[in-house]
Amino acid sequence: MAKRKHSAEAIVEPAAADWPVRFEMPYPATAPRLINPDLGLAALVGRAGSDATYTMDVTVLDAPDHRLLRSGVVLAHRVVGERGEWYLAASAWAPLLPAERSEPMGYGDLPDELARLIRPFRRRAPLGPVAALTCDRREFEFRDADGRGLALLRDDRMTVRRGGVTTARYREVTLAGSGPGPTPEQRTWLVEALSGVGGTLIDEFPPLVQRLGAPATGLTDFPAAEPPGSELPFGAFVARWLAVRLRALIAADLRLSGAADDKTDALLAADVVAEVSRLRDEAEALSGVLDADWISDLDEELDWIVDAGTGSGSGVVSALRTRLRGERYLAVLDRLVSAIRAPKVGHLDRLPAGDVTGTVVDDARAEAFAAGDGLSPESGRAEWDNLADALAAYHRALRLTEIGPDSGFAGERRRLDRARQAFAVVTDRAQRVDRIRESAADTTPGEAFELGRRYERQLTELAADRAEFLRRWAKVVKKS
Repeated sequence: MAKRKHSAEAIVEPAAADWPVRFEMPYPATAPRLINPDLGLAALVGRAGSDATYTMDVTVLDAPDHRLLRSGVVLAHRVVGERGEWYLAASAWAPLLPAERSEPMGYGDLPDELARLIRPFRRRAPLGPVAALTCDRREFEFRDADGRGLALLRDDRMTVRRGGVTTARYREVTLAGSGPGPTPEQRTWLVEALSGVGGTLIDEFPPLVQRLGAPATGLTDFPAAEPPGSELPFGAFVARWLAVRLRALIAADLRLSGAADDKTDALLAADVVAEVSRLRDEAEALSGVLDADWISDLDEELDWIVDAGTGSGSGVVSALRTRLRGERYLAVLDRLVSAIRAPKVGHLDRLPAGDVTGTVVDDARAEAFAAGDGLSPESGRAEWDNLADALAAYHRALRLTEIGPDSGFAGERRRLDRARQAFAVVTDRAQRVDRIRESAADTTPGEAFELGRRYERQLTELAADRAEFLRRWAKVVKKS
């Protein structure tokens, strides 16, 4: 709603810094006499010019569910006389999108540049007229006895039609200074005069979505959210996490699509890949508590985006841009928007997020500890492979605790990371042993002797690497 000024002081004597002054006026109100020679307001003169007095017809375009308007993006075409233009306004998304931008209207469809800017918001939905507005604007200038301008008065009469039916009429009047500006006495008198015929002094005019009403006033597809906290119900935790990640992805997408400097393209493309990778990795961390099919499908689609942006050279940037313009990427955005509204958490929806993540970590930790219990450097490959799987699950569970504010698991994550670094050495050494064993069939008797010596050395090193891992693993077990 518009902010109204309730105090008598604010209405009677606005300070110069309060200008321009805005009024909601009754649509049929008759203008009061606004000339007062005794105060130096000698004349009120109509202003000419294409920007001062005109009738503008505006057609607002959107998807049937008003997803652009709900997300703070206004797309329209405007006609004044015989001159038409496309209009885009998205102040809530500036500087990623223009606060206001217009393009001459030709005979074709929406210009490619504007279509590109709104693509993540429109996604795959068709565009069509959702409302028609007519603005009758008249501007006047207050002048003193010497003909100097003192203030401007703009009177906008607006009519809103939807489905061919008039749904609203409203009137917005704005007073602004001109030239030396009015004196405090003149300002007070003008405000009182407009208030006396039913004008309501307000801080800002209501935005277009409030003038249009539902469904334009519905929830945005891209809610601005703080990182989720463990005190939230788990369903709200997941929804907020997705909202944060989706807005970060959209921001990176818009920066890349709006780039005009080839020197920065590679960096901006890397930002997109980083955001997609983070979303993919955190989704994987949630794989044990979200719908398995949803996670699997999302992981495949996010991998598809990351693959296009991996590598170097201008071809990588071009390939990534192509994928970000395609239907498949837009389907990913649709899937994420839907998941914010209805997270795939099943029966965990109302449980405290801290309890859910804590249980996941406890279970994964217990399985990893059990897999490592009694393990020695001489244990068989199957036992070590079992521990590898358990460590991966433990690591994935602890990554789940990184999604929101730190909840006391930072030390445990660091200890596990150090142990996993040692385990990576074990894995690499075991692969070397396997390669030597596999190459034995193709060697001559003379080569076989040397190969056998190498094999024995690698087995000795493997035992030492395993012992080092077990030493670090014991610290993880002791301190957890």
